[in-house]
Amino acid sequence: MGDTEALLTRLYEAFNRKDIEAVVAYLHPDVSWPNLFGEGRLQGRDAMRRMWREQFTAINPEATPIAYTTLPDGRVRVEIAYVVRTLDGRLFTEEVATNTYRFKDDQIIGMEWD
Repeated sequence: MGDTEALLTRLYEAFNRKDIEAVVAYLHPDVSWPNLFGEGRLQGRDAMRRMWREQFTAINPEATPIAYTTLPDGRVRVEIAYVVRTLDGRLFTEEVATNTYRFKDDQIIGMEWD
């Protein structure tokens, strides 16, 4: 497993524990991320903290990597099993999704929800 794959594995593990500070530690200060609860993109670590705090008070998501593909330009595409439950444990949605990451200075600077 390469360095970026190991970083992404740790990112998903922290996300599944709902450890926002651990997740944010893997992000570059100038990170750009799709706004999963609205339109546009979120910029910076503080915006990411706010998004995940809101998300975790509304739903219980879990993302498990299935496969990693390093693209010719250095981005890494991750196929994930994505399961979202309500806070009382009922299944809301279950799907396979793809996230593609960009890196800078050994941190994640961008993500696309493909």
